[in-house]
Amino acid sequence: MSAGEIIDEPAAEATTAPLAPVIGYRLRRLQARWVAHWAMWFRDLGVTATPVQGGILLLIRDNPGITQVALSRLLQVEAPTLMQALAPLLRDGLVTRSRSSRDRRAFELGLSDPGRSAASVVERDMIRHEADLLSGLSADERATLLALLDKALASADEATAALSAEACRPDPGTSAPLPE
Repeated sequence: MSAGEIIDEPAAEATTAPLAPVIGYRLRRLQARWVAHWAMWFRDLGVTATPVQGGILLLIRDNPGITQVALSRLLQVEAPTLMQALAPLLRDGLVTRSRSSRDRRAFELGLSDPGRSAASVVERDMIRHEADLLSGLSADERATLLALLDKALASADEATAALSAEACRPDPGTSAPLPE
């Protein structure tokens, strides 16, 4: 064996058992499959946008002139995270960006003709994509899954807010004394 050669261990010896009860692990696996299925599904329809970018196209279409700040708030993401998803849409000419006439510091977003076309394809096919991906679930099971995900998101929002509030409180044991 040469230096730097990777030994491929038999998969039979590897296990994900410690992760089996972890919901986040399963959500991440589903999300990875979701993105891969989306890419294949929409590539065949001529749309190269990711699921996040597809959602952005729909939101901009339904909220013409929305600012980048308002869109990041609507999506509940930081501005740099939004820009990572938005940059390819701008580069590919699907999204337009112009200075706001109301606030010259802000940028308003719109869709170009190709962007409107891509948004139409996404809107038309995202339900079919989802139905194909989740064909093993009945309509009632999908409704239950949505309800459980909404409940989990609300719980996660509360837990995150509580931790955030806790992080902002000074620790009485580490506070420096006030200068005299």
